[in-house]
Amino acid sequence: MDENVSARTSVVNPVGRTGAPTNGRHGKFKKFKMKHITIAVAAVIALAILTAGGLFFFKSSTTSTIDSNKYQALFLSNGQVYFGKLSTLNSEYIKLTDIFYLQTKAADASENPQKTSSASDVQLIKLGSEVHGPDDQMIISKDQVLFFENLKADGTVAKSIDKYHKQ
Repeated sequence: MDENVSARTSVVNPVGRTGAPTNGRHGKFKKFKMKHITIAVAAVIALAILTAGGLFFFKSSTTSTIDSNKYQALFLSNGQVYFGKLSTLNSEYIKLTDIFYLQTKAADASENPQKTSSASDVQLIKLGSEVHGPDDQMIISKDQVLFFENLKADGTVAKSIDKYHKQ
């Protein structure tokens, strides 16, 4: 009778001595699960490397797009635009030297206050003659920069800067 009981038990409960299923389905599921976990971990690592590399490329590519032989127009988030020689100071700051900015000429009291300004009403001002007497250098957080442009040597601003330096 003991033989019949053990024969029935092995048919009804297909578990070996270690408690693992004897048909192999549980082992295949573990391999399937481990394979997907490995793929997911590899994808996360690859994404992290690509993201870090992309940020490094973005920061280093900014430096390579600044033409040191030209002046740059620097557009800030507060609406101010400065012209000068731009360089990267570090990963968080840039430096602008030989700085100029645009200012509208003071309106005469007899002029119409509704009149819009034209190009002749705007003048290029050299930084440094203001009341607070700033040095001709700005250190600017990259977070405050919207964009910059390299200026053509034959553009109006670049020509005006060259004219200022020749005087």
